[in-house]
Amino acid sequence: MTNSTESLSPSTIGFHYYQDTLHYSNQDLATWLPELTSLNATWVVLLSDAERAIPEQFITELVDSGIDPIIHFKLPLPGSPSASELSPILSAYARWGVKYVVFFDKPNDSSSWSAAGWSHQDLVERFIDRFLPLAVEALRNGLIPVFPPLMPGGNYWDTSFFKSSIQSLQRRGQQEVLTNMAAGSYAYTFDHDLSWGQGGPEVWPETRPYLTPQGAQDQRGFNNYVWLKSIAASAGLEEMQVFLFGAGIKQPSSYFSPEVHSEIVQAMISKTKDSVLAINFWLLAADPDSEDYAQAWIKSETEEMPAVNAIAKEARQVKTPAAEVSAPTPAAEPEYAPSPKTEAPSQTRPMAHYLLLPLYDWGVADWHLEVIRPFVRKYHPTVGFSLEEAALAQKVTVIGGDKDFSAEQISSLRNGGCVVDQISGDGTTIATLLLER
Repeated sequence: MTNSTESLSPSTIGFHYYQDTLHYSNQDLATWLPELTSLNATWVVLLSDAERAIPEQFITELVDSGIDPIIHFKLPLPGSPSASELSPILSAYARWGVKYVVFFDKPNDSSSWSAAGWSHQDLVERFIDRFLPLAVEALRNGLIPVFPPLMPGGNYWDTSFFKSSIQSLQRRGQQEVLTNMAAGSYAYTFDHDLSWGQGGPEVWPETRPYLTPQGAQDQRGFNNYVWLKSIAASAGLEEMQVFLFGAGIKQPSSYFSPEVHSEIVQAMISKTKDSVLAINFWLLAADPDSEDYAQAWIKSETEEMPAVNAIAKEARQVKTPAAEVSAPTPAAEPEYAPSPKTEAPSQTRPMAHYLLLPLYDWGVADWHLEVIRPFVRKYHPTVGFSLEEAALAQKVTVIGGDKDFSAEQISSLRNGGCVVDQISGDGTTIATLLLER
């Protein structure tokens, strides 16, 4: 087995990000984008709320860096939102460069449904009733819908669920959805070696739903995706593309030792580099108090899984300790390196340049985010909405007039030693003045 990254296809390596929607701030992007790049990743699975989009700049900076976000909506069943409710978020994601969206998670498992919803008959048909409108809306917005990864085996046998779902879409005349959608597959090994189930149903024809004869093999292993692709091909969908999720673990709550994990990861990449769109590994990062923390590839600047060094593209930069970075406000935009036109941060002023935007009761003004884009690309300030954070910078560029920030607030920044440049007016005026800076 080789550790050379030259033999690894960079187009297939991806990671699951935090398993919540709370880590999309400026500090998070500044921390994890370099890590993804050093790990040769070109994909990242991001969880999204149905009520609020991931911040635009978090998405666009990933895309600009050559990393494709896979947006995963883990929606409830059967009470999922309608297509019209999700439409504005899907439209925004498409504008920002997202290509793939996953709707739902493990719909063949009872844990994904309410008790009443699971107990009703025609489970597949009722799922397609909810999946189809969202898939159509995704296509309407220029996105590719991903059929959700199923629990291998599952309470409702996954291969049967997938086959019945395709048949349901065919009966409904949804050929456009079928020919354009991708499929998800959980790459759990279930403690089998990576050859388990290889070849799919053509090699193991005696295997049936809920029945794997002694001496036979089934889809409950890393090659689950091979079985799904075979089912799709049998339905005339030979070109269906597949994403692997949850790679690198035996199954939820069951893991390999760190040393074995590293070997498994390298073998998985080598095995799938030409056969799937992406192999997304579990798990890039997790909060220390979460049950997933033990399997986080990177825990701190000094603690990481052996697999990190096994596939890192190049020598990794030394990171700023998390304890020394001040926590951003939830609405903060991504943080960047100081502009070369400003002095380096000091211990008393850890930020060189802060771009302070107003935050209204109803939210953030989209036109503010648009007009500052050239300025941000040119000067690389920290962007945010917090006076407390701004007070830690050597220079503060303030967007907004007296209605947005009081004279006392501006004076407090200046009295505290900040160099303050305030810009106000309508969108055109602000954009013009920013370009002149």
